[in-house]
Parts: sequence; structure tokens; C-alpha cells
Amino acid sequence: MVLGRFSDGETSTLVDARLDVVSHLVVLRDEDNLVLYQCPRAQVVISSRLGNTPRRITFKQNSDRQSFETDDNDGIDELFLDETQSTAWLHRLETNRSLVAGASLFAIAFVFWLVVYALPQGAAALAFELPQEVIEQTGKSTLDALDRAYFDPSELSTEERDRVLAALAPHVLTASTSLHFRQGPPNAFALADGSIVFTDGLIQLAENNQELIAIAYHELGHVQDRHLIRRAIQGSAIAVMLFLLTGDVSDIDILVTVPSMLADLSFSRAFETEADQFALETLTAEGIDPIHFYRILEKLNAYYLPELSDPNQDSGVLSYLSTHPETTARLQQIAAYRQEHWRSTAPAN
Repeated sequence: MVLGRFSDGETSTLVDARLDVVSHLVVLRDEDNLVLYQCPRAQVVISSRLGNTPRRITFKQNSDRQSFETDDNDGIDELFLDETQSTAWLHRLETNRSLVAGASLFAIAFVFWLVVYALPQGAAALAFELPQEVIEQTGKSTLDALDRAYFDPSELSTEERDRVLAALAPHVLTASTSLHFRQGPPNAFALADGSIVFTDGLIQLAENNQELIAIAYHELGHVQDRHLIRRAIQGSAIAVMLFLLTGDVSDIDILVTVPSMLADLSFSRAFETEADQFALETLTAEGIDPIHFYRILEKLNAYYLPELSDPNQDSGVLSYLSTHPETTARLQQIAAYRQEHWRSTAPAN
């Protein structure tokens, strides 16, 4: 006998009841011993055991939707041993703390490997397999959208734009790249199709052409390694993973969105580091002192973060919430690279 609650399927009222198995029949009776429902044992459908959650018993070919619910999991397993033994192993697994701990550690390690290693490598492989037509259309659509939402036409004079174009053309302008000017504070970015955008503020901030060339090489590094496409693929993959884990992306808890955001920022910082390395190597190969890259980064840092313009000052936890690496780390990387490579490879003059 198992005690529980019976639903007649017509109202929301639950009636205290007991379940008995008499020969081949399952019988449900109330407290007054009146039969509420009975059926052949073969017609019983028993929910799987899941921890200490109540078990629900329904009945095959039951148009009235009667059901019986009980907290006595052991009693159900004893009465219906043949019907429940096929799923009993699940209960034994979920109540084994060692197995649960091991499975949890495995899941954490697998997700870490997937996000840190597998996802970036897969995104990189896929990005370089995309047709060039897709890359070009992506870049054009992105610039059009940015112009509609954020940017105004450049206010630089024709002579100033021609000067910058003439300075950059021998270094970064090819059949697959183009330079665009927009109004705005100091900034530069590259799009997937090879479009490099300089703002008026950046051109005014730079003291010489070499500083602009250094920034252009950094942005060209993003283009060469298809960082924008890779980041889009990685972001989409993370969104799919969140959907598979939560079943819904319309109202995802902050505990889910924050790790996703940090992962995306980590990807961005890694791409910035790669682009910095590309700029340093290319500047050196072209005979341009990397000190110009160092100086323009200092100016940009002082412009946007005057309170942190001291390169020796660390922003601590804020570095984890930045799309770029710490300026201190970037300047140290440039200085170290310059010390190791520039003196030995610089032109004699």
C-alpha cells in the first residue's frame, strides 16, 4: 500500500488516497475505503524516479486523465519492481555523490576546453573557408549600418585626407583594402572586407604619419586574421550553447550571461594582442621604428582614460571588463619587442 493524492482529472482538487496492487489490478481508494479508480496493472504508467521528487502514476488509454501522485518512492519501487527496475540505475547514479562530483568536474572541464580551445580554433578554420563574396558583403553592410547609426561624414579638408592617403597608400592600401574617414573622437577600426576607418580625432591626435601607419598596420592585422568574422562566429556559437543549456535565450539569468560576456571579451583581447604583434612585425620589416606605435597608444590612453594615463598604474579588475588588453601590458610588449628586434634589424641610416 502506498499513500498519496488522487486527481479525478475534472477538477483541481486532490483527494487523499492509497494505492494497492491486488493480483493483476491496481486499485485506488479514499480514506473511506471507497474505490476511486482501478485498472489492470499493465495499464499503469509510472514516472521515472528523480531524487526525492514525487512520483506520478497515470494510466494508458485513460481519456479522463486521472492520476495518482505520491512521495513514497520506495513504496512505488517495491510495488512495481518489474516496471521500475529498468530506470532504477538512474536513481542510483544520481544519489552517488562521487559520481555526481566527477560528472560535474568533467562538465566544467569540457566547457572550459570547448570555449578556450575548440571554439576559437573552429571559428578560425571556418572564417578562412567563407567565400570572399560573403566577407565583402559583410563589411559593406556593417559600414552602411554604422553610418546610419553613429557616424557623420569627415570634416577633414581634402588636402588633409590626401596627405593621409598618400602616407598610408604604400603600406596598407592594396586591391583588397580601403581607407575611409569619418567624424568622431580618436578611433580606428577595421571591417571584414578590408575597410579601415580612421576618425578625424585620430588624425588630429597623431603627431606624424608613422603613428598613423602603426595604427593602420594594427587594423590590417585584424583584417589579415579575419578577427571580426571569427568573433561573430564565436559569439553565435556561445549563444547556441546557452540556448542548449537553458532552453531559452529570451530571459537568460545573469549567472549565464556574465560568463558569456567575459568569454567574448577574452576573445577580443586575444585578437587585439594578435593585431599588435602583426603591427610590430610589419613596422619592423618596413623599417619603421615601433616607438611610433608605442607613442600613439600612449596618446590614446591619455585621451580616453586620463586618470589612468600613467602606464605604471594598473586598473585591476577592470582589465577583465575591457575589450583591449591593459595598456600597460601592450606598452610593455611593444617596448620588449622593440628592444629585441629593432636594434638588430633597423636600417643603417
